[in-house]
Amino acid sequence: MLSVNGCPDLPPEISLIILEFAVEAGDGPSCAQVSKQWQSLVEPMIYRKIDLLDPYFFGDLLYRTLTDPNSSKPADFFARHVKLLAISTGYRLPQVTEILRACSGVNVLVNWMGYGSTTIEQLFNSSHFSPSRYSVFLGTYRINFTLHIYQNLTHLEILSATGDGYIYWESLSSLSNLTHLSVYHFYFLSPNFVEVTHRIIRQCPRSLRVLVNWMPSIAYGEGHWDRVHAINIGAVDPRAIVGYCNKRDSERTEDKRSPSGHFEFALYRPFVDRTGDWMGETVGKDFWELAEEIVERRREWLDKM
Repeated sequence: MLSVNGCPDLPPEISLIILEFAVEAGDGPSCAQVSKQWQSLVEPMIYRKIDLLDPYFFGDLLYRTLTDPNSSKPADFFARHVKLLAISTGYRLPQVTEILRACSGVNVLVNWMGYGSTTIEQLFNSSHFSPSRYSVFLGTYRINFTLHIYQNLTHLEILSATGDGYIYWESLSSLSNLTHLSVYHFYFLSPNFVEVTHRIIRQCPRSLRVLVNWMPSIAYGEGHWDRVHAINIGAVDPRAIVGYCNKRDSERTEDKRSPSGHFEFALYRPFVDRTGDWMGETVGKDFWELAEEIVERRREWLDKM
């Protein structure tokens, strides 16, 4: 039985809870050095979530660990224990390939690299890759929804650097498990926003329950809530809502004088909080849950009209 703080009679489940708190506080590596028994318990906790959004923080060390021929970890250690992986630009392709190959058992994958390759596409088409939640930054490459990585998704976020990327999403309708979709375009003019939402929702599978179409600040202008009121009142689709990240845009006086815009049925979520939602660091409800509440609240409002 584990000895924690000199108390050898602590029940194992209590000891594990203490170690969980220690890992969350950043003391996992120190705990892993206490004994081999502690190491075997703590290391799976340490590697449960791997955050490589800062390319200089952990990536090089992880890559060296993965490629160390003298590593004491079993070959499937990372595949079994890493449940959340977040990776962005700043890594060379060989590093990315090894990290993805080793962490094929993730439930949540945040892929903000903005580029693809034949090797990565082959990995994503492997039956070993089957996350339930996936956030992907497309950059300049087209998305291929027929890859195996998409087939078991329930939650998908697409961050696109182009305004017309959605025209290539015909195969989106084949994702029969998809219930939640989030789309953020970096280049948008608000007059096109309603039509783009129409086109995206028409390509979604019947299983979809929520679509959050984020309106970037570049699209904002005087009366912009009036221009997207068709989405806000559920006229485009009862599953679709508008999301926005800049609180100041919800506080414009001209918007408050435009009740027909119904921005109370839009979702406000700062980008930093959206990132936290993907990283499992949500305080309260994540943006998916908030979106579900808005869809339901609007449905009740429509039923009373």
